[in-house]
Amino acid sequence: MPGNFLDKSNGVFRHIITLIVAVFGVLLFLFFKIYQKAYLYTSILIHKIETACGCTQMTQLFSMHPFIFGAIVVLSVLIIAFIVYAIFKLVKLVLQTRKFSDQYLANAKSKHSAKLRQIIFDLGLEKNSIIEIEDSRPVVFCFGLWKTMVCISSGLINLLEKDELKAGLLHEDSHLVAKEPLRLFIIKFFFSIFFFLPGIKTYLNKYITYSELAADERATNNFTDKSKLTKAIFKITQEEERNMLRSGLALSFFTSTIDERVNKLSDDDYVPKFNRMAFGTTIGT
Repeated sequence: MPGNFLDKSNGVFRHIITLIVAVFGVLLFLFFKIYQKAYLYTSILIHKIETACGCTQMTQLFSMHPFIFGAIVVLSVLIIAFIVYAIFKLVKLVLQTRKFSDQYLANAKSKHSAKLRQIIFDLGLEKNSIIEIEDSRPVVFCFGLWKTMVCISSGLINLLEKDELKAGLLHEDSHLVAKEPLRLFIIKFFFSIFFFLPGIKTYLNKYITYSELAADERATNNFTDKSKLTKAIFKITQEEERNMLRSGLALSFFTSTIDERVNKLSDDDYVPKFNRMAFGTTIGT
């Protein structure tokens, strides 16, 4: 059935967004209730100070309600710490992702090579959304939170045959159309601050696996022409294993979830399986 893994990928993404909204909704509700209580008891404290003679009444007020004021102080500190931690994770993810992209884009070529230009024309792709870089390593990935683009190296263009390169570009173009880097950014940021929630890693692995299989689905005409993509994956993987360390980046890589993709390309009846209660603090793209 055409679009099977695309539907699954979109379905898991909707579930993740629903979970994100639910978690942040609960947090906002708790923050609001804490603020209400803090405001109430602060008003009482100020009133007592204004009507009392000296600081004795303030001491009495704290001594009468030590648990209430203690809980408010502790919760306030935890809220501030959580906000600081979330901002730190957000900035770190942005900077890591940008740093990785910029180190490759610094070698961007002003014009596409003849081989790449012909393939872009044959596939009817948008040439301005594909950047060719001068690099002997076989590199291809989808990047950009708002303006999504594909980066591909001259080394990869030389490594692959035309049909293999077409399959690879169709795969990456699927990520481009789906705004995959933005989706991964949202998911990975949420995962980085709520990694302790039961089953959250399973959702993440499901999404990444289904999104890669959905891109393969398009690149192989619904898995009816798998040989070209399989050869491209094999050639790229041999080189990438020696060159890349990619954890924690909001980028979509051609060889992501390689085991599941090879299983599907070699077996039409293969269905990915996931651990429903998986925990973890690190993820690969």
